[in-house]
Amino acid sequence: MKKTYLVYMWLLMLTLMLAACGNGSNDAGQSANNGTGKPSASPASTAGATADNGASATRKYKHANGETEIPARPERVVTLQYASQMLSVGLKPIGAASHLLETTDPSFQGIEDVGTPEAINIEKILSLKPDLIIGADLDKNLYEKLSKIAPTVDVPWMDYDIFGHVKKMGDILNRQKEAEAWQTQFDEKLKQAKDKIKGKIPADKTFVIYRIDPKQLYVYGVRNIGFTLYKALDLPRPAIVQKEIDKDPNLWGIEISQELLPNYSADYVFVTLLPGEDGKKRFDEIKSSAIWKNLPAVKNNHVYEIDMDTWLGYTPHDIEVQLTEAVKLLTENK
Repeated sequence: MKKTYLVYMWLLMLTLMLAACGNGSNDAGQSANNGTGKPSASPASTAGATADNGASATRKYKHANGETEIPARPERVVTLQYASQMLSVGLKPIGAASHLLETTDPSFQGIEDVGTPEAINIEKILSLKPDLIIGADLDKNLYEKLSKIAPTVDVPWMDYDIFGHVKKMGDILNRQKEAEAWQTQFDEKLKQAKDKIKGKIPADKTFVIYRIDPKQLYVYGVRNIGFTLYKALDLPRPAIVQKEIDKDPNLWGIEISQELLPNYSADYVFVTLLPGEDGKKRFDEIKSSAIWKNLPAVKNNHVYEIDMDTWLGYTPHDIEVQLTEAVKLLTENK
């Protein structure tokens, strides 16, 4: 009986010792990760990691200002240019430049204003504690300031069209599937828009887009207004414009003189003015000229005056608005 008792006591003591060792191991682990449940190693040491907690993983990303180690799946992002594109892949930025927030679209509500492109509010960005900052065409001084706050990626604006911008955000934010889903949905919207104007406009008719500034006159290429008509709706452009696009697939526009308007004429004309009285005055002068009056589109009453505030935007959200207006203009009797 006594032997049985001693064996029992020995087993009890062994159990307590093992338990104590187990607690010691937990304490040691907690010390290693500073009590946060995350490794205390520097971000650089987790590059390419597939840790249980994905928030701590990072990866290297090449961009216009070099190669930067960024979160594998960023969540708190400030952008100076790509708010709409980020929303399109399912992530709302915590902060964005002022001009990106000049919209009544409810999708942009709650995004903090971090200042204008000319006067970015560094203190505001710092207070938001981003884990990533995305800019466009950043000068070296601003890039260095932003990089001290959080990893910063610089995506040149003119290097990509709208489709490319969204794909790029999908890559940076590790939301490639979301970018593909947006493209699929957008392609369906384009198809529906094209179907609505089919039969309303003869297939062999051409379209040109004029922009009238107080002292300059431009013919648009395939960005901004040109993207909506030429790339999205795939409307034919004059051969002389197509020739310039062939030289530069990302062409913004061509500056011409008033005397060259007949060379850049088309069956249908979209025209927009730089806001202000000077732009209006210049257009009135052009409209009173024999050159303007003899353009085929003018003679056939196929001129559409469009608002620059609505049509100048070059984001996914802007293009959807422009598509709706373009379909309305081209399907109404005129």
